[in-house]
Amino acid sequence: MLWLRKGYFLIVLLLAACGFRPLYVGQSTQDSISGKQLTQEMASIFIDTIPDRLGQILHQSLSDRLTPQGETKDPRYRLSVRLSEAVLSQQGVRQDNLATRYMMTFTAYYTLYTYPENRKILSDSTIGRSSYDVQLSPYATDVAEEMAKERIMKILGNDIALRLAAFLKSYNVSEKLKQ
Repeated sequence: MLWLRKGYFLIVLLLAACGFRPLYVGQSTQDSISGKQLTQEMASIFIDTIPDRLGQILHQSLSDRLTPQGETKDPRYRLSVRLSEAVLSQQGVRQDNLATRYMMTFTAYYTLYTYPENRKILSDSTIGRSSYDVQLSPYATDVAEEMAKERIMKILGNDIALRLAAFLKSYNVSEKLKQ
């Protein structure tokens, strides 16, 4: 147990030495953005409509993370998201060559624009994966597939929100340095 405590202590020292700082915490200086400012900056993102039912789920996940107080009245940014088609791959295969488990993958392509100038400032993509079992009942398999899709949309929403937060934190610092 003593070696475990020393290991944690070593990790903490290494993180402190590399300049690691939590995303939403920090001292507010003239050239930085603190947690409260970052939260306000993220809340100023308008999220475009994403088509289809899965797009609605992804939109809701993004709204929960970016604008928890409701849609912004004075947007500074506009987020556009496009979803790929689902890619299914077999994970478990029985001896009679029937799949017993599937892995589902979606890719979300997102672009962040300034508003109202409509200048592209970030364009990226992220991948979400989840798997589900094939059941004896077709209904149970359909429900498992739908739940996997919903899980993926929540994963994608969380990942996009985290990436936007990291980008906005560095973007605002670089914008202040330009001025």
